[in-house]
Amino acid sequence: MTWCEGQAYRSGLSALAMQHLMLTAAMVVLFVCTKAYVNQIRRQQARCTVVIIGAGPVGLTSVLIASRNPHVERIILYEEESRHALVNKAHQIAFDRNTLKFLKGLNVDFDNMEGSTEKGIFYTRIGIFLEHLFNRLARLPVPLHLHMDTKFTRERVQEVEGVKGRKVVLACDGSTGEAARLLGLSDEFEQTSCRAFGAVASMDRADQCSVPMPERRYHGLVFDLSAYGIDTSEMTDTSPGFTLKLFGSSRHRYMSLAIPKSESLLVKNMRLILDRSMMRNIFIKCFNTCRASSEKEVSETWALRHMKFSPRLFDIKLFQRRETVAYFEDADMFVLAEGEAARCYNIHTGLDVNMALKGLMTLCSLLDMAACAQTEYDVMSAMVMKARHSETTARSYLTKGLTTVLFSSGYS
Repeated sequence: MTWCEGQAYRSGLSALAMQHLMLTAAMVVLFVCTKAYVNQIRRQQARCTVVIIGAGPVGLTSVLIASRNPHVERIILYEEESRHALVNKAHQIAFDRNTLKFLKGLNVDFDNMEGSTEKGIFYTRIGIFLEHLFNRLARLPVPLHLHMDTKFTRERVQEVEGVKGRKVVLACDGSTGEAARLLGLSDEFEQTSCRAFGAVASMDRADQCSVPMPERRYHGLVFDLSAYGIDTSEMTDTSPGFTLKLFGSSRHRYMSLAIPKSESLLVKNMRLILDRSMMRNIFIKCFNTCRASSEKEVSETWALRHMKFSPRLFDIKLFQRRETVAYFEDADMFVLAEGEAARCYNIHTGLDVNMALKGLMTLCSLLDMAACAQTEYDVMSAMVMKARHSETTARSYLTKGLTTVLFSSGYS
């Protein structure tokens, strides 16, 4: 072979190699584009069934969120009580600014809901809020299977597991509900101190209507316990004193008494001495001093029959479920704990529902990820996202929750 022939041969090989390289690159690009297109089609066609246990504020709000998600093909709701019983609940709930913004984004119409607004907080009766949400259920864009007067039992778990396709199940049946445990979540709770002591009292006044009333907060309260044989002469405490919060409707009145943890003699005595008359009289005096001008004073005789209260100060704690999300491959089912089934305080503040609803703010993203999950990595990513949000919600309330709803004069 001459030099010229060799050069031509080598040039031919180079051209052939380049053609192979270009063909390979084209095939790779075609494969990547096809895979991306197929994945996009899969995502668009991915569907799941959402099952919700509990038709309280958290459960019904979850229905609204799920109904707006394009991957949800139907919703199944279980509730132990009747609709009549739920919409006639008389206790008051309150929504802060952030929760109001979130709910308004779901088209909850607070402008046409009976209630009272003060300093950015909306107060209404829980039954009124639930009735508004129930009325929305008839206009949902996805099928809803409503099972009222139906207790969620092991037999219902089998029904849910038998539903075909991917399932996302939300346990929203409160702190005493059994749904999360029955569905397979651990029933272990982590108890975390909020570094504060507190006591609560409630009064049901049957002669009053359930009219929503804004809350009243008072700070720097100090109590004289000398009438109970406690020497107060040596009490030179420099603590800022107690915070009192009076809230609830005109019929169902609540008081929360709280103070940051301290070693003051006053706090020690109120924590250690179990004298029901002492705490009862403290709450009576608090109510009569701080009540609204339209409210009558409470007598000791009336309080003996109608007031329920903590007999002494207790450690305020946040209870958080250790496992709030899980995936069960055999049933192709994600299980989540939401609301008080996931976390709750042991002190009533009148704004407790806000912590419960904040857990739902990533539900739409979770439904996207859960419906479209194809691999083990996808499943884990969805679970990690939800677990992190649950932890962030709890930690946020541990650091500033009580400050916002009790110890400060402001609102958020």
